[in-house]
Amino acid sequence: MTEKEKFLRDVNRAYAEGDEKFFMEHITDDICWTIVGEKDISGRAEFKEVLDQMKEMPAVEIEVENVFFNDTHGIVEGVVVSRNRLGQKKHFGFCDIYKFAEGETLGISAITSYVIDISRHIRYRENC
Repeated sequence: MTEKEKFLRDVNRAYAEGDEKFFMEHITDDICWTIVGEKDISGRAEFKEVLDQMKEMPAVEIEVENVFFNDTHGIVEGVVVSRNRLGQKKHFGFCDIYKFAEGETLGISAITSYVIDISRHIRYRENC
């Protein structure tokens, strides 16, 4: 496993575990996170607010299916498994595109996230 692949897998582990410290150490001050069709998050302060909101949500599991990268960008796709307020499992397919920050240490300067509810797909349907 290359350094970039490990880093991208660590990013997803940090998301699943709510590891705010990891994110704050690996994002730029001018981070821009676009969740397509939902919202845009700009800067460290807004990013931290979103991380704080995520702590209030039920725990999530992330199944990383593919990791791709080149010199400037990384792509991670997979499935996020969460529970809604009624305790029902929800499955979301995701594709996150990361722009690596310039510099010698790995960091993130931008994220574009595509997220789709796939809970109704027969593979993910939960029997009640």
